[in-house]
Amino acid sequence: MKEIALIAFDQFTDIDLFLMWDLLGRNTQDWRVKILGTTPILRSAHGLEIQTHGPVSEASRANAVLFSSGKKGVPAAMSNPDFLPNLHLNPERQFIGSICAGVFFLERLNLLPRRRATTHPDARALLNGVDLEPVDQALVCYGKVANAGGCLASLYLVGWLVESLFDKQKRKETLLPVYPAGQEALYEALVERSIQEAHI
Repeated sequence: MKEIALIAFDQFTDIDLFLMWDLLGRNTQDWRVKILGTTPILRSAHGLEIQTHGPVSEASRANAVLFSSGKKGVPAAMSNPDFLPNLHLNPERQFIGSICAGVFFLERLNLLPRRRATTHPDARALLNGVDLEPVDQALVCYGKVANAGGCLASLYLVGWLVESLFDKQKRKETLLPVYPAGQEALYEALVERSIQEAHI
């Protein structure tokens, strides 16, 4: 049984966290997914309150860790003394990923040695401010670390993670339930191509 941690914080982007949570939460046989944060209750960018399943320090024990995003939430989390100092991640034994502005956590944790990354188009210019080269694609991977740009790129991020932990068939089983009717083959081809092209 694999353990997957979703890292959240106050003012997280609703769709970024909830889409990953929904996609991964449908399977309870192969993995357990938890939302971790610095407090028991977090409030989303649109005001929804959620309960966390544990502190961010638990991420060190997970097989995989995915960071959520948030235009205001990410800067606030990075300045929170209870957030980054309690994250002890190891890309040699863990798969680690981020959606949109969550990539700035990867940068701060020194998980982007090649200094190239993607993020939400609105935040792409900010990558230069932390000496990262912006890459105009939906998913970028190096080994066990990946970052996705654009909220719906969660499909690619989760697909990459499940395929990495298991195989392509498990990835297909995970994503198929959310594809639009009549467009399953179209979306599957797009996901597969995006994962193949992500390794730079």
